[in-house]
Amino acid sequence: MGGEGFVMKRFVAVAAALSLWAVGGVLAQASGGGSFDYHIGDSFLVAFGFPATDVAQASNGDQIVLVGTGTFNTANGAATGVGTFQHHAADGSPIGSGTWTANRLVTFQSFGCGGGGLPSNFCGGRATLAAHIVGHLASDPSRMVEADALVDVICEVGNPPAGQIEGVRVNVKDLINFNKQVSGVTVFVAH
Repeated sequence: MGGEGFVMKRFVAVAAALSLWAVGGVLAQASGGGSFDYHIGDSFLVAFGFPATDVAQASNGDQIVLVGTGTFNTANGAATGVGTFQHHAADGSPIGSGTWTANRLVTFQSFGCGGGGLPSNFCGGRATLAAHIVGHLASDPSRMVEADALVDVICEVGNPPAGQIEGVRVNVKDLINFNKQVSGVTVFVAH
């Protein structure tokens, strides 16, 4: 989880202690099928002691700070969920902020579920969600901006392939691509 051995140990310890989730249906999820909740720097993860928000960076140094929660179904591609974002310039100054809404699941690759002391329905993988963002510019709060985006959610639970890094990436179509994960924690919870 991106230099977060301590974070993973804490996650495992808290998850094992709480045992929040039932086992039902895990075999289907381990192969990539079924329904999942996704958590991106949200209150669910904060309850485990993780920082709120995930951060991704564009090639020009701009960063997006993202939080979100929702569900998706690999059988029919349905996805729901909402979240917030903040867009900052490379120097840290605010560019804009707003909300995003998941519209559908584009792809999901499962990395497996459970293991390492985690509940058996805590899963890793990479989900790409089609989303719509609505925000306001910091320089002109009365000006609303809307765009479509692809939100990649990557969780390293299970056996991720080489090169997969915990966090999010956000490609705002025709505007900016935040394609480098900077920080954050995500997880998928199988139903």
